[in-house]
Amino acid sequence: MKSNLINLISTNKKLFIIIGICLFLLELEIFAVAVLKSGKQKTTQVFNRKGEIIYEADGKNLTDFNKYYFEKNFGPLENYDVKLNIKDVPFPFRAWFSAAICVPIGIVLLIAFILRSFQSLFTDYKQTNTSQQIDSKPIENETKIEGIIRRLSEINIFTIGGIIFLVSLSYWVLPNAIAYIGKIGFDAIYKFRWFLLGAGILITIIGVWFLYLRYLLAKKTLESKAEVEKQRLQLAYEHHDPQLQLEFKKDTDKNSDTVDAQIISGH
Repeated sequence: MKSNLINLISTNKKLFIIIGICLFLLELEIFAVAVLKSGKQKTTQVFNRKGEIIYEADGKNLTDFNKYYFEKNFGPLENYDVKLNIKDVPFPFRAWFSAAICVPIGIVLLIAFILRSFQSLFTDYKQTNTSQQIDSKPIENETKIEGIIRRLSEINIFTIGGIIFLVSLSYWVLPNAIAYIGKIGFDAIYKFRWFLLGAGILITIIGVWFLYLRYLLAKKTLESKAEVEKQRLQLAYEHHDPQLQLEFKKDTDKNSDTVDAQIISGH
């Protein structure tokens, strides 16, 4: 006994053939557009007296519409320099690959979303969903291939299609976005390099000053603890408590301070 997907394909062969032909033509058109956008590209550029590009159009020469538009905005074309620019553009593999996957999947998901919306509006969606769950139970005497196809057909197509669509789109968008952001960042760093250098030096000085202040604070804390401990030992000695005492005696002969540690017994 065949699964629902196999029954659907077998009973709608003409429809699936038409869909296959349409997808093939769509893929062929996407490939043709990618080929046209690659190779030697000729553009006509118009420069002002300062050598800046103020207008650019595809082709060897400016069309009548381009001339009319240019002269309406910039004045007579004879007052400007017109040059032909030829550049070799590589085949946009990432753009073609992403479009070849995203465009068909996007169309299919859009059609499925519209059909599912009409189904939820004009039919009992819970009853349909329950019948689909009943039909998705294991079928007796089915082959392994039919079982695999049946399990794949049970997965939500919106989830699979959405994941493939996002992954394919990210394959094209993310490298371009990273390259664009990197170029903007490099230009900004080069343009404001002296400001960033000054800011870096200022931040470094502030950080070193902060560490120096922390060092002084730690040193002062140790000195305070040492002074407190000295006073505690002095009081213990005066009350005949068997503790360690530090006595600071000044050597007048050598003009230097010495520290003597004595062990005082209470007996």
